[in-house]
Amino acid sequence: MLKSIIISILTIAILAWLFPNISYSSSITLIMAGIVLTLLEKIVRPILKILFLPINVVTLGLFSLVINVLILYLATYFVPGFTIDNVVVFGVALNQFFSLLLASALIGFVQGFFALIL
Repeated sequence: MLKSIIISILTIAILAWLFPNISYSSSITLIMAGIVLTLLEKIVRPILKILFLPINVVTLGLFSLVINVLILYLATYFVPGFTIDNVVVFGVALNQFFSLLLASALIGFVQGFFALIL
């Protein structure tokens, strides 16, 4: 569990450094965001996947993206100071859902990379 928390903290720190729309207010906020994100991923995500299994089957797994966005939104909701703002991609302003979707994909990619290394 500690390894997952450290990976989440490093992921959020790297993405906040690379992308201006992901931010945290202090190092305590960063640590809290890593802990909350890890707890949500380990506890809430499996429950949501079981609850929404029929919808996920019908949509051929695409509903899991919505679950990922919901987990990330809950993390930004529960940790004050950890924000993911709207993103502008190629001149197109994305709304909050698509910004969270992009951030969720980036977090998943970086966490997968760290999981391979560690």
